[in-house]
Amino acid sequence: MRYLTLILFIFCFSTVQADQFTVFEKDGYFGVKDETGNVTVPAVYEKLGWSDGSTNVVRGVIGFKKNNLWGLITVRNKSLTGQKFYTIQPIANNYFKASIKGRFSNHLFHGILDEKGRTIISFNYFTIEPLGANWLVSDFDGKRQNFGVVSFQNEIIIPSKYRLINERQSLYTAKRSGGKIDLYNTRGTVLELGLDSLFFNNGWVAYRDGYAGYLSKEGHSIHGFKFKNIQVYEGVVQPFEFPEWTIYEGDSVLMQWECDSLTISNSGLLMAYLNGAHHLLLKNATLLNNHELVLKEFIDDYLIVQNSKTRIWSVLDEDGNRLLSGYDSIHFLSGHYAATDKNGWWLFNKKGEKVNRLPFQVLMPGKKNHFITKRNEHWAVFDPKEDDTTYKYDSLSLFSGGYIVNYLNRWGAMDEAGNWIIRSEFDEIISIGDFLIGRRGKGYSYFIHGELVYKTTSSPVRSLGAHLLIKDVDGYGLLNSYGEVWVNPEYDTIRIIGNHFELIENGSVTLKSSSGKVLLHPEEDYQQVQDYSEDYFLVKKESRWGFVDDQGRLRISNRYDAAGPFHEGLAPIMLRGKWGFIDKNETLKVQPYYDATTPFSNGRSIVFQDGKYGLLDRNGHEVLELIWKSVYRLNTGNYIVRNMDNQFGLVNGDGSFILRPAFDYLEDFGDRVLVSKNGAWGILDYSGQQIFKINHESAKVVGNYTMIKN
Repeated sequence: MRYLTLILFIFCFSTVQADQFTVFEKDGYFGVKDETGNVTVPAVYEKLGWSDGSTNVVRGVIGFKKNNLWGLITVRNKSLTGQKFYTIQPIANNYFKASIKGRFSNHLFHGILDEKGRTIISFNYFTIEPLGANWLVSDFDGKRQNFGVVSFQNEIIIPSKYRLINERQSLYTAKRSGGKIDLYNTRGTVLELGLDSLFFNNGWVAYRDGYAGYLSKEGHSIHGFKFKNIQVYEGVVQPFEFPEWTIYEGDSVLMQWECDSLTISNSGLLMAYLNGAHHLLLKNATLLNNHELVLKEFIDDYLIVQNSKTRIWSVLDEDGNRLLSGYDSIHFLSGHYAATDKNGWWLFNKKGEKVNRLPFQVLMPGKKNHFITKRNEHWAVFDPKEDDTTYKYDSLSLFSGGYIVNYLNRWGAMDEAGNWIIRSEFDEIISIGDFLIGRRGKGYSYFIHGELVYKTTSSPVRSLGAHLLIKDVDGYGLLNSYGEVWVNPEYDTIRIIGNHFELIENGSVTLKSSSGKVLLHPEEDYQQVQDYSEDYFLVKKESRWGFVDDQGRLRISNRYDAAGPFHEGLAPIMLRGKWGFIDKNETLKVQPYYDATTPFSNGRSIVFQDGKYGLLDRNGHEVLELIWKSVYRLNTGNYIVRNMDNQFGLVNGDGSFILRPAFDYLEDFGDRVLVSKNGAWGILDYSGQQIFKINHESAKVVGNYTMIKN
């Protein structure tokens, strides 16, 4: 819209306001004649017109160029400004956009002049253009362009802090870097903050933190943010509520909440989902009675909350008393509260006392209750007990033993106390486990605890357990945790199997334990070591599979087409395309009869034959007949079975039914069973009694919580 406005303005200048003056050229210089041919401006200028190439006169004013700089004169050759601008052009009625160079950079800074050459908008902006009754301006912070709005009187209407600003229905929508939208009127009054989206339909349907609300055309609240959805049809506004859930802790009602669905967060708190947004829930009067407060974290009886309307963050105790408030964000960080405002980052202890005297540009956790911080474009390790830290490093980052440091464009490392363990003399430093690898040109130097232990020209590889896989011109090798060459770099591949290492050279396997003992030698001609379980390795020789023990002794000859590792003393083996089980004495416990098997767990294996599933015990007896479309093992020790009609039931390890197949969905929680039938949900006990009748729209069980959708 604003670009169309600009085009219309320029069109207006070039047609209606040309004032019948024309630019002429004489001997390579330019002047102005009126409509009778009289020279009103002599041909003494390098250029007359505008820096965009146009030459029209605007209200008796035109731009001139001398010594590669622009200024303004009248068509009667009266100087309005000196030649001091790098660009100049008409932009709106009676106004001209001009630019100057920055004192300390080559960036152009734009401002606005009136037809008398007076500065109306100061030369502070990266860009400037009309936006309705105001000006859209931007600055550049070195990383991104930030937009704001100023009035024709050079007053700040909207501060320059947004990624994008648009005029919509005589209001301004300003989008933040995180995607949130703030709504202003054209006078700069804040109408709403932190909107996720909004669209116009005889008013504004808006969403914030998962809630829908409705605003008038002028942006004033009509329906507050508490609805699932709002529809407008033929001018009638219809709000729709969220479904109501009752949350039980054990058998007692904990709370009721309106949302789409519920689950448990990683920190063990209840989490509600509303139109894709998530809210942490806590049974707390402050939060229950104030839907504008959104719980973000819960730390040691303190709540970190954000006001969904004002976007302000606070720290509250469980009674709602404020420990901290008024910040753009607050997070719990290494035993402290980290808060941001327009000045930067602030650090507070658990009592709410500010730790740093001056703000940080960046604040990250460091070692031993220290922090990695940045001020004035330089980095330091900050001790909360002191605030006299010297900021001099180009960058800082953590590794397991301290900090990787860039200083004077060279890389090194410091320990947790800030002492150099690797001087800053490398092109880069790479951290892998406890190892630091410094690169200088094409050479790599390996350090452990600051001591040089190895050099190579090959790139670092990765860690294998407590060892480091290295590469040299002759192949792969290993360094141990002391930085000693534990396996010479001469192998084609190296893999870790349990606490052992498979070393392959020219197709032959060496198996080495973590203590350094060689269990299998190349001359034994093993082709592959596959798995380690219950003191046995699965090994391949002459394309057949067998087992050796953890001393490298052959215990079961390589006679099987395929095999799997031991579980509960039994290993699956394949002969002639069918699977059975052997024990460690190679006694055949289950004849090779089945198309597929699973490892034994709690004395049971799920087996598959002719498209149907069942259960075997350790002696090969079918404790659950092979008649099922699927059998699924649960952590509770029970099994979900599905019959050929896609009905689900529940059996125990003995194959006895807990619940017969009669359900469209079934989930076992160890003391109760969530079921669904014909679209209705309920919860049963193991005897089949209905704890919650199968007549609810939805139900969930998470931990000790039961959630019923009313």
